[in-house]
Amino acid sequence: MHTLNTHKRLLALTVAMALSTPAAFAAENVWESIEVTAQKRNENISDVGIAITAFSGEQLEALGLESSTELIAFTPGVSLAGDIGGQRAIFNIRGVVQNDYADLAEAPVAVYVDGGYLASTQAQTFGLFDVARIEILKGPQGTLFGRNATGGLVNTVTAKPTADTEGYAEFTAARFEQYRFEGAISGEIADGIYGRFSGFTNQQGEILENIYEDGAAPDTRLGSVGGGEDGYNDDTKAFRAQLLFDIGEEGSLLLSGNWSDTTKSEGPYQVVNTTEIKDADGNVIDVIYAADDPLGCDTIQAGVCVDGNFNGDPFRPVQGGDFNGNFDPDGSGNKVNKDFAFDDQNKIKSKGLAATLDYAFESFDFFAMSDYKEFKRTVGLDSDQTASPELIFQSNSTIEQFSQEFRFSGESADLKWVGGLYYLSIDTDYSQGLAGSPTTFFLGGEENNTLVSLETESYSVFGQIDYSLTDDLVLVGGLRYTREDKDFVGNVYQNENTNDRVIEIDTTTTSLETLVDSNDQNLWSAKLQLEYSVGNSLYYAGINRGVKAGSFNAPLQGGFSLYEPEELTAYEAGLKHAFMHGSGVFNANVFYYDYSDYQSFSWVNNAGVVSNEEASFSGVELEVFLTPTDSLDVMVNFSYTDAVVEDLEVASGYFADTTPPFTPEYQASAMLRYNWDAFDGNMAAQLSANYQSETFHNARNFTAHEIDSYATADTRLTWVDAEDKWLIAAYIDNLFDSDHELIGFDVTGFYGTSQISYAKPRTYGVTVRRNF
Repeated sequence: MHTLNTHKRLLALTVAMALSTPAAFAAENVWESIEVTAQKRNENISDVGIAITAFSGEQLEALGLESSTELIAFTPGVSLAGDIGGQRAIFNIRGVVQNDYADLAEAPVAVYVDGGYLASTQAQTFGLFDVARIEILKGPQGTLFGRNATGGLVNTVTAKPTADTEGYAEFTAARFEQYRFEGAISGEIADGIYGRFSGFTNQQGEILENIYEDGAAPDTRLGSVGGGEDGYNDDTKAFRAQLLFDIGEEGSLLLSGNWSDTTKSEGPYQVVNTTEIKDADGNVIDVIYAADDPLGCDTIQAGVCVDGNFNGDPFRPVQGGDFNGNFDPDGSGNKVNKDFAFDDQNKIKSKGLAATLDYAFESFDFFAMSDYKEFKRTVGLDSDQTASPELIFQSNSTIEQFSQEFRFSGESADLKWVGGLYYLSIDTDYSQGLAGSPTTFFLGGEENNTLVSLETESYSVFGQIDYSLTDDLVLVGGLRYTREDKDFVGNVYQNENTNDRVIEIDTTTTSLETLVDSNDQNLWSAKLQLEYSVGNSLYYAGINRGVKAGSFNAPLQGGFSLYEPEELTAYEAGLKHAFMHGSGVFNANVFYYDYSDYQSFSWVNNAGVVSNEEASFSGVELEVFLTPTDSLDVMVNFSYTDAVVEDLEVASGYFADTTPPFTPEYQASAMLRYNWDAFDGNMAAQLSANYQSETFHNARNFTAHEIDSYATADTRLTWVDAEDKWLIAAYIDNLFDSDHELIGFDVTGFYGTSQISYAKPRTYGVTVRRNF
């Protein structure tokens, strides 16, 4: 077939690099039809019967997107979940999310970079640099991609080595003392050998001003040594190196390595004071804002104030305050009053090596990829987020993974096919715990840690065919079988806490709880779909079976348990239509998800567990892209999601239909970009806005768990010179300085508080880029 010969491949790589550079001189649109690899082959996005939102490198540059999660604003049906105040973020696609903060958990939305799966959710928040394309695929993708992709996946393709010598350097200076540099160089090293080196660094100063004074009223106890520092910063460095070797006329070998190192402050949460409502038996049946309780109770049980912090007094020192009388100094503003707060507390490191072989035989194409990754993360944060020295949450993890994929593909007049084998090994060593200050009522002077080892081995065989029943009608069928074995060892230890900033686990003491168990599973995914093309339209309808492997709960203070795989039957129909002589694109789809054993994550007072529930989701997504002239780009999208987890036990003996966390019912966004020739180059003015309806940050959906709806806007002005060498951009993000909530955790039972992170304040900056 010779579909992957070297010359064609290098041409494709050169085109991909060209797409990652700014628009050239003369009026030119940003929105364009691009090629994607959603079905493990290069296809025009309009010809793929999958709901995909994709961005080329040029579009990412034009939109000013710098991190993976910033794509959410432009993608209908996708929202943000996460923890550590947003330092770790998780993609929620159509309500499919498992907001388990434990590093032993894998998300139901899979994330891939250059064909390599990211097993750790901590790796999913990454900076975008030197990228050729990003694809967000909605709906189960288990047939071809596997690995827990019940909700969909995010596939990032980085720029590859080129035959011509080229590169760029880009520098950004922005508010909050942010300085970001990104660059790459690429070209031929020797005959048939091509290289590319790229990297970026981001330095951002603190956003949150901490007014904490050690020993100050209302709580005069001494706090953490050296604590009380400002927070919400970033210090990240990363690089990627690649070598591409020709193998004769029909093949290539790509070797790549990557490394990143991030240091951040303690998680940028802020405090909101909240109150538990209990029934006569002590079950928490609601959580309200403390300001809404005129009596100022610690806890309300059966309508009566009861002592919540064991100090003998059922009332808070100040109505609306926490158990110790603390308030946030300015609500959702940038001032905080926190004891345990350090500007270099949380650290994330990663490294990886990969080898990818492509070879075109006479009748089929062959692909092989070996991929190794290692992730390390150390986290500490103040659980109550107030000036009182109470409990410190801390975790430490090391995750090593190795995957091997062999894939074969080919096509004839009526048939396209792909099949292969996949192996994945994940070794996770993880600890999480609570460290109590000497004066706190709970764990006073001690720390309690859950220590876990989880080993996963997964073997898959998969295949998919596209068979042309007629010139216009195609039948798509796929199947994947997976054997997955998990081995778990968990222990709980409690010992003296001598340093809040160090995880101290004395394994010579007797374990308070031990579990040694296995969770071995046989899993299968399948796809059956019809696609009909007529004129400028593609219609598709199908059934897709997705599955996410079961695993183990390892919550704080013990309580180990096993949960089962979740199974999803997804029904979806969609349309992709080009109009206005190709100047307009309209995409629409409807879906219905029928879940069995849906994995729902619930959080109660610093401990979270996954339970298997029944659930059903449905929704509609619309996208419109218009380029009515060479000077004007218009994008509008909308989504409606009705996601229901059925009969979730929100308290002992209390069941309710709930909405999954971080799942808005409505989302909408729009972008208007106008460009014109000016100053011997091209100017472009861009305005974008997005809206999200209310959500909940907890699966139990209590009163104080609601995150209000919000709308934001960004603006950007760009100039590119006539030779496409210089780019200058000025931008304002969060134009109207919205202070909406993003992520929250309810710890009311411990301190009378919840911890909330808010959107980054209005940010403005300037970017200068030089292409060569």
